[in-house]
Amino acid sequence: MIPVQKHMRSEAGFTLVELAIVMIIIGLLIAGVLKGQALIQNAQVTATVAQDKAIEAATTTFKDTYNMLPGDITSPNTKLPNCGAAPCLTAGNGDGILTNLPSDAPNTAADEGHQFFVHLNAASLITGIVPGVGAAADVFGGNLPAGKISGTGFFAGGSTGVAALVSQIGAILPAGGEYLTLTGSPTTAAGAAATLGLRPDQALRIDTKLDDGSPDTGEVRAFGGATCGVAGAAGTGGTYTTTTTNNVCGLYIHFQA
Repeated sequence: MIPVQKHMRSEAGFTLVELAIVMIIIGLLIAGVLKGQALIQNAQVTATVAQDKAIEAATTTFKDTYNMLPGDITSPNTKLPNCGAAPCLTAGNGDGILTNLPSDAPNTAADEGHQFFVHLNAASLITGIVPGVGAAADVFGGNLPAGKISGTGFFAGGSTGVAALVSQIGAILPAGGEYLTLTGSPTTAAGAAATLGLRPDQALRIDTKLDDGSPDTGEVRAFGGATCGVAGAAGTGGTYTTTTTNNVCGLYIHFQA
């Protein structure tokens, strides 16, 4: 015969102490996952900033070595190693500025931004470029470098402070020279909001690390609409709406005078 006390103990459930311990463990696991995600996101932003600075340093080295801008260089096939095929051998006009605007993705051989990163790659100043011919090759991981934030990448364009960008950033770009466009779409910087690549909080952190943290002033300018702080757009201009969690922002980054 089984003692009544022993039988009752075998039917008992978890005690309050045991349940509390389980809840604490679950809470710690959730906190660890969220902290891990935050660390990954911060690392991606930091890596993107480092990538921008590496491109700027590579461009400066190229100009010091060849006395011309990548993409704009004349006779690249005779001046650069491993530059015997298109698009690398396509010459620029040597006027010191890229032909395509920062808002216009380089998708034809006539755009000097089409060759910009290919020339840097040929000079062994950057990696991650797989040169190809035509608009179909102007993709992140092809003629254009993929960004460290998943789903983003860079292309380059030149500007003399053109008014054509007012509709996107609410102001003329602050200075002439070269810009990196950080976006989620290699087709056009002014594409659909869902393809712009950056959340407002990511854009803010990049802007803060590189410039003044303001989307419509300084050397880094945002595009994508009111949630990206674009002046003149509906809503509050001059402030990134970091409560928005969609990829609705892109950045113009002035990197060469």
